[in-house]
Amino acid sequence: MELQNTSDQYIDKHIKARERGYIWLERELKWRIFVSTAVIAVFLVILFFVLEPDLTVWAAALAAVLALNVVWEYLNYRREYRNYQSIYRYLEEFEMGNYTYRGGEDFTGVGIRVQLAEQLARMGEAFGRMKSRLVEEKENTKGLVTDISHQLKTPVAALELSFELLQDKTLDEKERQEFLERSGRETRRLRQLVETLSNLSRLEADMIRLSPKEADLKETLIRAVNGIYIKAEEKQIEIEMEEFENIRLAHDVRWTAEAVSNVLDNAVKYSPSGTKVKIRVEVFVSYAFIEVEDEGIGIPKSEYPDIFKRFYRGDHPLVERSEGAGVGLYLVRKILEGQGGSVRAYQSHGGGTVMQMMLPKEYAL
Repeated sequence: MELQNTSDQYIDKHIKARERGYIWLERELKWRIFVSTAVIAVFLVILFFVLEPDLTVWAAALAAVLALNVVWEYLNYRREYRNYQSIYRYLEEFEMGNYTYRGGEDFTGVGIRVQLAEQLARMGEAFGRMKSRLVEEKENTKGLVTDISHQLKTPVAALELSFELLQDKTLDEKERQEFLERSGRETRRLRQLVETLSNLSRLEADMIRLSPKEADLKETLIRAVNGIYIKAEEKQIEIEMEEFENIRLAHDVRWTAEAVSNVLDNAVKYSPSGTKVKIRVEVFVSYAFIEVEDEGIGIPKSEYPDIFKRFYRGDHPLVERSEGAGVGLYLVRKILEGQGGSVRAYQSHGGGTVMQMMLPKEYAL
């Protein structure tokens, strides 16, 4: 250990000696010494002719002043050189991908070097966050492609099987008609799946730009209800919107209506015929709550943390039999969060589910 320390000291001493030699070769330092020496020499020559001192004393004073000037210029330049080195080390660490480098700086000090080091440290933090975000987006994209391919396999395989069976000439007309209807259902499912996945991929790729503008909340909710009204009528499910004082708040009308429509679609899909879906709005000082309550199968509390994840579907038999890709509530969350809002689920008193969506009254994207 002692031998190692001696070796390290020798290396450090050698590096510092080489650094001093390098500084002496700097053209800028030479120029500074030349200019300052010339100015001092001219000044002392003028003093010599004015005061007419003893030549020996004057020569000694001149030599001492010039020597001190050289030392002073060298020390100043060395200090500046160390400042440059400090900044260079930050840039070198950033180039190597170390965005958390601090260099032992005391940011409570003063001086331009401290200010630059502090700015570089903040820049490194920004680069680090950007790198983490890019890595996360890359992983999300890979996961998205994998999930999409998995979701498309089932309807494509079903269509392929149906077409193969339809080519069988031994099929009677009833069987042929059954496979044609099945192919039609799978085609509609595939089209719906492609549209949903297209919206999802565009949203995650930031191709869908949410543009909150001040608009009537009631008109947005009516637009959402109109998109699901026919499906509710087919199941004889009543959609009731409780009266509330209409307000204007900043939101993207199209995509907010899409989010509410997705919630209503789930409420209708997983509720029995003859039930009711209620829409309530509560307005507070700085935000508004939109609640959709159904009388359906409900959601187990253990699944609450997962239902807003991409491609998540519950284990209930009705959920497994129903069409869907498990991205509806995920889109709801993304759309609301993109406008400064949120969504959560809780159990209603009747055993169904309440989806509570929150939007701020004032929000600028």
